Formats: sequence, structure tokens, C-alpha cells
Amino acid sequence: MSDPLYMQKEYRTANEPKVHSLVRKSFVFVPSAGMRLAPEVLVLELMREVFFPRHYEETGAGTRDLDADKKDEEKRYCRSVRERAVLHALRGRRKKTKQSRPQVFFAPAYPGLAKYGWLRKSSDRVINNLLLSGPIAQHLWGRGPDTEDGKRQQQELADSIREALLGKRSCLDEHLEGKDLLAATLGPESFEGFDADPELPTRNIVEKTRHSDAIIRTNHDELAARVTQDLLAICSVEGEIPRMQWLQLLMTFLRFALPMWLLAQMQITRLLHSWLLEAVDNGRIFDMRGILQGLAKRNRGLLHPTLTATRELFEHIERYMKCRVEVNILLYCLEQVRPEQVKGKRLTHGGASKEVLALENLLVLARDASSDIRGSERFKDVAEGLNVQTFLTREGEQFSAWRNPLMKGQGKNIDEFFRVLYRAELGDEEGGYLLAPEGRGAKRGFRVFPGQLLLKTATYLAAQDKWSCQPRGGAGKLVLQDVEELFGQYGVDFSIAADARPLLMKELQAMGLLTGSPDAGSSVAVACPY
Repeated sequence: MSDPLYMQKEYRTANEPKVHSLVRKSFVFVPSAGMRLAPEVLVLELMREVFFPRHYEETGAGTRDLDADKKDEEKRYCRSVRERAVLHALRGRRKKTKQSRPQVFFAPAYPGLAKYGWLRKSSDRVINNLLLSGPIAQHLWGRGPDTEDGKRQQQELADSIREALLGKRSCLDEHLEGKDLLAATLGPESFEGFDADPELPTRNIVEKTRHSDAIIRTNHDELAARVTQDLLAICSVEGEIPRMQWLQLLMTFLRFALPMWLLAQMQITRLLHSWLLEAVDNGRIFDMRGILQGLAKRNRGLLHPTLTATRELFEHIERYMKCRVEVNILLYCLEQVRPEQVKGKRLTHGGASKEVLALENLLVLARDASSDIRGSERFKDVAEGLNVQTFLTREGEQFSAWRNPLMKGQGKNIDEFFRVLYRAELGDEEGGYLLAPEGRGAKRGFRVFPGQLLLKTATYLAAQDKWSCQPRGGAGKLVLQDVEELFGQYGVDFSIAADARPLLMKELQAMGLLTGSPDAGSSVAVACPY
């Protein structure tokens, strides 16, 4: 008896089956995520993706972090006094190294400083995967791949991002009057060349936010719209507040929005797993209405604020990896019994052609092929007389990514990326975090509650969202419920934990943002911080 496809060398990696071709270029696929230990690295990556031809350097060197104190062979500083001053103004959390000299992460205040740092060529591109080609592309093209509204919004978005990252009060000429303090400190020479080809950043953004097979066809995707609108709101305030303050706002948004988008996308694999198992084990086919509702609500109720340590995030990763392994095993089984209907096709949830397999047709195919899967020699050897779920569990146990999802394969990478949400021991005093780690080893967990800077950022974004549709004052008055709803759209649910809302009001009151009486509950007035 030959091995099943998922056990053969060409169809598996060291830790799990390879992602099946049905999933690889579909809306179900979850891109790889690499470690980003600090939000400063995310800003560097964003500027490299927008203003440079490549996110890496052709020198052959690996990752190079920004270092204000880098010296050459003659022990002289590589950066100018002005550049070092601006870099130190934006130093962030401390790096965990074995060196005696403490090292920290630095954020580039402007694109001119981003030329001194980069990621290695093979790095997972989280800004591209989890922002530009992720929620932004989904928001632009969810209604169709070539809509005039999508094209218009894409151009407006590209212009907004380019202008904000370059700086509306930058030193593009010799006149320093009205310039931002950081821009004036750097001087005009630091901005030379970045206005020479204004179309390069626009081309980069348009290229990276184009339509792809990963787009879910829907009139409205709540989380994609939320991320895109919030990014535009942050871009719009650049130039109205000091650049240093604006960069803190941007970094807080990036370190919060990107992991929450990834977490929401992981739920699609879990949904597909449940739909397939219902079909092969129970003969039940979910209708498209239920499927679309599941996809639409994938971002809701992902994390719940708590004052005690929880493993909720780890449990999401563990469930995702087990479902991922089992879905791929099942799809390879389906390919073996129905090769002409599965092999070489791409999964979609709408439309039909020779190259695609519609989700509803996949579920029917899985139901109809159930007896053939159960009748295979492999199934009889592993789980004869039992259901398909038991078979998948026993087969999944052979892969380390299933047995130890936080330490092996993509689960390890995802866990490492989510650490950007954690509060750092040093350099995170402003409070841009969502998770406060507690414990070690098997007892490792975290408290889910936003730090002050994240609260301030969410309050500003909630205000912009409300006031973009209504005039200030009256019906447009910002209240606590608006802030809770913004967190809710990102997946942080304040509605369940009994002590979550009182603590939220207490924190906002301590920050001077709660302007009404706490007795008003969710209707208490909240002030916009910017």
C-alpha cells in the first residue's frame, strides 16, 4: 500500500502537509507572519515598502536594524549628529541581547532615515501581507476586481499614505518656517531625492493593493473597512500634530491592527474545517447565506478583556494549526478519490470555471465522496468504523505542527508575530500594547487590556469614524459605546467581562478623556484626544 499524498515527501514539509493547491491561492490562505519585536520595525518596513524599489538591500546583507550609534571601523559614528538626534528621539523598547551594552529599537521619522535599515530578502513581508494586500486590498476590491469606485479609492489612499509618510511639514526646500521640529532638525539634505520621483511610492502602493485571488467577494467586510478607514484617519492628522506624536499614533495602530487582521483571517480555516466535517461526517451542507455570515463575523469576539491571566490567544493558534493540518489532510484525501474534480483547482466562494472549485461545490463533493474516503485502505488501517474527524485527528498526530503548534511550523511564526501586541519590560511606557504577559513556560499567559496609548488611539479613531458621518456635537457626540464598538470591530469584546467596562471608564477618566459621569454607563461622554 502506497503512502497517502500528505505523507509523501513532495506534499509535506518537516512539520505539516503542504498547503493544498485548493487553498494556496484562495481566500482561505493565511500568509506567513514573521517575528516583529517592536512597532518601530513595522514603521521601517512600511516606509521601505512604499518609498523604496525593494523592502531589502541588494548588498547580500541580512536584516539590518536602524542603529543611531553605529560606528565604522575607525570608531566614528556612521550617522550625522542631526540624524542621531532624531533617531534617539524615537527610540523604543530595549532589545533582548546578550551584549553588555543595552540596545534599543529606533523608528525612522522620515523615509530618508529608512535607507539605513531593512529586512532580509526572505523575510515574511507582514506590512505587505497583513496591511496593503490584506485588509486594504479586500476593502478596495471586495465588490469586484475592476470597479471605478475601487480605482478612485485606491488612488486617494495611495496619495494619502505617500503624503503622510513623507510629511506635510517636511523640509523639501530651504525654508524652515512652519516645518516640524524633527524635519527642521534633519534639514533639507535628508529629504533630497524623495520628491524626485513622486510616482514611485504611488506605484508601489497601487501594485501592492491590487486585486488578488485572496479577496473575499462581498459588498462590505467590516474589519477590512475598519483598518482602511483608520489608516486614512491617521494619515489625515499628520501635519496637525507634532511628527513625534503622530509616529507614536501610527506605530500603535500598526502593532494592533495587523495582528488582529491575522487573527481574524485564521478563523476562515476553522470555519472551512467545520463546514467540511459537517459534510463528510453528517451529510449536512451549509447554505451560502450561513457561509457568508460566518465569513462576515470572523472578526468578532476574538479576545476578551480580563484582569487575570488567560491563554486565549495561544488557544486560537493551537486550534488554527490543528484545523489547518486536518483540512489539508482531508483535501489530499479528496484529491485521491476525486482527482479530476480537485487537482490543480483553486477554491472560491462564487463563480465557476475550469480553474476554480466553488466552496458550495466542494462541500457537495466532500459529502458525496465520504464513503470512498472511508473505504480507502489508509482509513481502514487508521480508523475503520469511526468518523472522519477521528481519522483526521489520528493522522494529524503524526505532524509536529499538530502536536506542538506553538513551537513548530507556522504556529511558531504566528506566536512570535503576536508578541508585538505584548507590553515590553522597557521602552513601552506610553502603553501602546494590548497584552500584558504573565508567567513562564506552561503557565505562560497574558492579561487582555489596552494600554493608555492604545486607548488614546482607539478613542481618536472612534471619534473620526463618528464625525466623518455626522457633524460634531449633538448626535455626533462621542460616547463610551463608540470606543467599545471600535475595539469590537477589531475583535476585542468588552461586552462579556463584568469588570471590563468599569476598568475602561477608570482608565479613560485617569487620562482625562471621560467628560461625563460614569453613572451614564455606555452613554458617558468621551473626549477626543487629538
